[in-house]
Amino acid sequence: MRRSAMVTVAVALTGGLALAGCSSSGGDSGGGGGQSGGDFSIAIESSNTGLLPTNCWDVYCAQVLNAAYTGLYTFEKSDGDAYTATPTELNKSVSSDDAGTSWTISLNEGFDFSNGEKLTAQSFVDTWNYAANGGNGQQLGFVFGPSALNVKGYKAVSGPKTKGEKMAGVSVDENDPMTIKVEVEEPLSNDMFANLLAGPQIMPMSKAALKDPKSQNKQLISNGPFVMQEDATSQSIKLVRNSGYKGTPASADSVEFRIYEDGNSEWADLQGNTLDVVPQLPDSAISSASSVLGERFINQPGAMEYSFYGFFQDSKVFADRDVRVAIAKAIDWDQINSKIWFGTRDRATSFAPATIPGGGTDLCGDDCTFDAAGAKQKLDDAGGLPGGSVEIAALSKGKETTTAVCNQLQTNLGIKCSVKLFSDFGAYIDFLYSDSIPDNFIVNSGWVADNPTIASMIGPFASDSDVNDIGYSNKEFDRLLQEGNHATDPSTQQQKWVDAEKVLFADFYAYPTQMLNTAAGYSTNVSGVEINPLGFVNTADITVNS
Repeated sequence: MRRSAMVTVAVALTGGLALAGCSSSGGDSGGGGGQSGGDFSIAIESSNTGLLPTNCWDVYCAQVLNAAYTGLYTFEKSDGDAYTATPTELNKSVSSDDAGTSWTISLNEGFDFSNGEKLTAQSFVDTWNYAANGGNGQQLGFVFGPSALNVKGYKAVSGPKTKGEKMAGVSVDENDPMTIKVEVEEPLSNDMFANLLAGPQIMPMSKAALKDPKSQNKQLISNGPFVMQEDATSQSIKLVRNSGYKGTPASADSVEFRIYEDGNSEWADLQGNTLDVVPQLPDSAISSASSVLGERFINQPGAMEYSFYGFFQDSKVFADRDVRVAIAKAIDWDQINSKIWFGTRDRATSFAPATIPGGGTDLCGDDCTFDAAGAKQKLDDAGGLPGGSVEIAALSKGKETTTAVCNQLQTNLGIKCSVKLFSDFGAYIDFLYSDSIPDNFIVNSGWVADNPTIASMIGPFASDSDVNDIGYSNKEFDRLLQEGNHATDPSTQQQKWVDAEKVLFADFYAYPTQMLNTAAGYSTNVSGVEINPLGFVNTADITVNS
């Protein structure tokens, strides 16, 4: 999922989104699995896409859906700090008997919908076909396409005039109504198949929901530990514990997702103990969060999110690699992260943190290491910066970091640097795809993984990526990325992705600037607050203090 690197807000844009479930990632260790009762609240912003599971494309609707639904996988910590896709209690087994092209998914019974409808394999088949069919216009249909699962028959149904048609590669086992059969075009490893189903995960929908999809934005029919009893409003979405849930029950009686459009208001409410969980603290809270919240401030490295600078591959100003590297080396990100971000961000040395299997290794090396004198020498050796100036984007509400970067570039390289302000991230994206971009423009953006794989972190730079904002194209990179995606051996898979990442750094048309921490907070009213590296709250395990 794209995220603005200029101001820390999530956005609903094509790319990726992890509908992650339960995981362990910081906060108090209490709570979980019991029924302590009580009510608590979580801050979100209004969703751009609503609550329909096949169309949910931002972190705000996903927070709600993670509490209301049980899918096939969650992301949980495995060896060390890394997170992997883990089967839910609904998922009985997943197997392939032909090296990864034919898959069998068996479901456990009893995880029925809140309207009383039985959940079966047909529920998933119908939901997935609804999502994939281009005539329905659903944001998450791509999960079944060539960039992800690549299910047989997807292309035949993905067009705008295919409403009602179904994928050939998804069906119910003729001998078992609780078993799903999936056929994919190219082999996938067990890990990759699980990761692609886990994030973004399309939760199963009832027949009633599929008959009237728009109704789900007001009154969800779900199958998870919490269910909706009251219609959603523009101010809040309230869920109550599902008394008929077959899996591990939620601890609290209810959770209210309160919709805020002003970060200062949610920070004030958290300090006043009238709001219980803020999954992503606003920028204005970062400087004082540690002293105000104490141990209730979650500042955990390893969020699957980075900021990056990018140079258009056809730019004449940045045609020389040494010019691009000189700009990178002239910026002291350690200083910026300390003084502006108060230790909630780290200088990036790769595209993948240690919370991703195979991540956490410094692959950029000297090119990403601050050295003002070395940067100036490299720029001089390259013949200087054509035109002598650069322009970097920033949002009106978050220009402090970009202003600091410009000051450093002017001081350390002797070039001119200006900040181009945008009112919001949508306006910025519109500009990136316009015809008015100056040749000296540096793309300032960010990315959030949709699953814990290196492929998900570097996928935006593939030649055919819908979110390849800089026009980067390298056949070797594309080949290594795809070979990794379809490798059946995990170690081979990770090495292919690392090799692809090395190609990115060798070209240096884009490089990561900051790795973001999970920076969250909670009130004295709750315990057991856990937020995974993808930013999602483990809602069912939160305990309301007596």
